[in-house]
Amino acid sequence: MITYRKAVLSDVEKLAEIRVNFLTEAGNITSEEERNFIERAILEYFKKGLYDKTFVSWLALDKEEIIATSGLSFSVVPPYSQVPDGKVAYIMNMYTFPTYRKRGIGTTLLKRVVDEAKQLGYKKITLDATKTGKPIYEKYGFKDLHDLDAMVLFV
Repeated sequence: MITYRKAVLSDVEKLAEIRVNFLTEAGNITSEEERNFIERAILEYFKKGLYDKTFVSWLALDKEEIIATSGLSFSVVPPYSQVPDGKVAYIMNMYTFPTYRKRGIGTTLLKRVVDEAKQLGYKKITLDATKTGKPIYEKYGFKDLHDLDAMVLFV
C-alpha cells in the first residue's frame, strides 16, 4: 500500500540522492565531479529549507521505502497585478521511480504540494516541466509560459 507524508530532516540524504539521480537522468549532470558538487549543494539546500520552512516536500512510500518525491520552494518577488503580495511557490523535485509510474502517485503528490501552497496563501505556482511530466501538469491546469519549459498555475 502506498502512503504519503511530509519529508523531515532525516529524509534529506535520500531526497538529495533522488534529486541527483533525476538530474543525471535528465542530462543536467554530465560528470562525476559535477555530480558530487551538486549533491552536496542540494543536501545543504534541503537541510536549510526544511529547517526554515522555505522548502516543503511530500513523499510517497511503499512500506518504508521512498518511491516518489515532490518539492515546493517559497520565495517573494516584487509584487505585480496578478501577485500583489509577491509570494511565489515553485514546484520541483517531482520524481516517481519508473516501476511505480502510471499509478497516479505523481498526481497525488502534485495535489498535495499545490494544496499546501494554497493553504499558505500563495497565488502563483511555477514549475519547469519535463516532456514526461508536462501532460500531468497541463491536466492539472498549468499553462505554458511562452513556449518555454516553465509552466505556471495561478490559484
